[in-house]
Formats: sequence, C-alpha cells, structure tokens
Amino acid sequence: MALYQINQSIYPAAVEQDWQGSLQAGDAVLLIEAGVLRASQHAPDLARLQERNIQIFLRESDVLAYGISPTVGHLISDDEWVTQTTAHDTIISW
Repeated sequence: MALYQINQSIYPAAVEQDWQGSLQAGDAVLLIEAGVLRASQHAPDLARLQERNIQIFLRESDVLAYGISPTVGHLISDDEWVTQTTAHDTIISW
C-alpha cells in the first residue's frame, strides 16, 4: 500500500493522469497544503477514488487555514499524518 501526498490544487493534465492512474485499491491519498482545495473543487473526482477503495485524507490544519468545509475524505491531525506514513509501505509525494 502506498500513501500519495498531494500538495497542489491542480497539476498539468499529464501529471494528474500519472498519479491518479498509478493508484491501486488499498492505497491512500493525503491532501496537504493547497492540495486540500481539491476537496472543494474536485470532490466528485475524490469520491470516485474512494469508490475504488482508495482512502482520502486531508490535513486538518490546512483545511482550517483555507477555511473550507470538505464533504469528502477524512480530516487528520499532524500526529495522524505520521501514523499514516508509518502504516504505508511507500510514500509518494507529488
């Protein structure tokens, strides 16, 4: 299982296809920094990932900093972020 850390609200189309296409069932996506904006701007895309058995996490402090109220994914603290990094075999940052 891999943990994908996404820190941008959008990437060029080719990069979006690469990282989303490489996800496997059981992987997780952690949205950090500006990446949490995806929970507002691209919620249907994230919901489709969840349907593929991919967990979606959002760094709580970034969600609060951007003042958004996501309807998809699970908020996690920095301590829980550390727990997720140790729970996954591979960490991939985009």
